[in-house]
Amino acid sequence: MDGHPPGRHRHYLFQGSGIMISEDVQQWMAVQALRITAFDAQSVWVTYTGLGGTRDVRDVVSYFEGGGTLAAPDRDLVAHALNEMIDDGELPVDGAHYSTDEVTDGSGFGDNLRELVLDPDGHRFDRPAVTAPYGIAGDGQQLDEASEEDDDPEYRRCNALYETGLLDTGAEDRFDRYTRRAREHFGVSSASMALITEDRQVIKSVSGPIGQDLPRDIALCARTIEASGALIITDAATDPEYCDHPLVVDGPHVRFYAGYPITTADGWRIGTLCLIDDRPRSFSDDDALTLQRMALDLQIEIWVGDAR
Repeated sequence: MDGHPPGRHRHYLFQGSGIMISEDVQQWMAVQALRITAFDAQSVWVTYTGLGGTRDVRDVVSYFEGGGTLAAPDRDLVAHALNEMIDDGELPVDGAHYSTDEVTDGSGFGDNLRELVLDPDGHRFDRPAVTAPYGIAGDGQQLDEASEEDDDPEYRRCNALYETGLLDTGAEDRFDRYTRRAREHFGVSSASMALITEDRQVIKSVSGPIGQDLPRDIALCARTIEASGALIITDAATDPEYCDHPLVVDGPHVRFYAGYPITTADGWRIGTLCLIDDRPRSFSDDDALTLQRMALDLQIEIWVGDAR
């Protein structure tokens, strides 16, 4: 491993300029490093504070859980804490990345970090898409008919979904524990993980009897990804916006729905973790926060689970 330059513990050395990677990708890499090394997030926080970090342990733990972000200097200190721990343990694994080339060069760990090769849209850097929408080839190359749509946000969102590879792998047991936990915690009829393509809702995991692939225009989860927060319907039969909805009037006679969006590492909302019941239910602010945390746990699994 490389030696460290004098003064590397001083906080001011980690102020940089010139963004190298997005904050979401930087967080993705930090979480991946934590998972691969099996370090404890609180231990990373202890090292982080030794480097001059001032954020509370809850903030750093939340960062690793996908529940919040940090300012660039703190993200870099967290990355440096991880890299010091990896170096001290002489672990043969990739380290956590810094926000800029300048910070990387000053860290002393630049030679230990694998190069990130972002695709043209910046969505995913570890593998190409196998299946892709709108004339995107499996090797990630754009076909001619897609060129006029490159700047469309919905086109880019769908690209982000396809580039995760989640639509290529069918049902995966690793996601079932999240939907099962959500169903059991809230005591609802069903909980599911839904992915939203350009025209379909695709159920990746479901616990319970309610949860099926649907045309996008009638999928409640398609409404959920339109905003960054939760969509909660406590009694669809009396809700003027949803009382005539096909899923409410016809089978499966949905009465309660609560969904929270899940995103790619670069922030594209690609699907949801949702709860469904055939009877009305109350849903408190604490319930909404719990659902959000469960969705973020699922989101982290998408980001790093297949890289363990």
